[in-house]
Amino acid sequence: MWASSMMRRLYALTLTLVISVLAGCSSYSISTDYNPQLDTRQWQSFRWDMPELHPKDPYDNDLTRKRVTTAVNQALADKGFTLTDAKPADFTLSYFFLVEPRLDVHRFYNHRCPWADCRYSRFETYISEYQHGSIIVDIKNGRTGELEWRGVAGSRITEGATPEERKNHINQAITELMKEFPPETLPAGAVSEKAAKTY
Repeated sequence: MWASSMMRRLYALTLTLVISVLAGCSSYSISTDYNPQLDTRQWQSFRWDMPELHPKDPYDNDLTRKRVTTAVNQALADKGFTLTDAKPADFTLSYFFLVEPRLDVHRFYNHRCPWADCRYSRFETYISEYQHGSIIVDIKNGRTGELEWRGVAGSRITEGATPEERKNHINQAITELMKEFPPETLPAGAVSEKAAKTY
């Protein structure tokens, strides 16, 4: 009985460690949606059009906003676009966060030999809840105000991240996301396979 109880505790500890390691290996799911007739060849300038920060928003604040805008500005500058305060710019940007609970389901073969009867070896299921966060970047036509492109980068939220880790996570997410902008230029009436992606 003692050996069996010890094995269950070791099993639970090992499972927790495995899940923690998997959670630390964050990858980003990227999806985009856009106007398939969008032509950005004449676009040169952009500006931010963000609402005021909400004091009770646990995810968006001055620090986060600076990290996001800095990462996006750099990504767009690398593509030849210029940040401006002038109106109208060729296109405007905004972003927001979406946070939702999700479940991880893990199945492990619980082989307790030689401390217990091998006939009781079995698969066990471990379910854990985590927070999944998405950063959603919208790009609108600076003259018409119409939404032209939306990009979504999502991943598991790393709890207890340091400021440097938060910065790195945002930089990685934005770098991957902005690889998709601008989308391929299409002639009138053409529809891209990429345009079928939705968030």
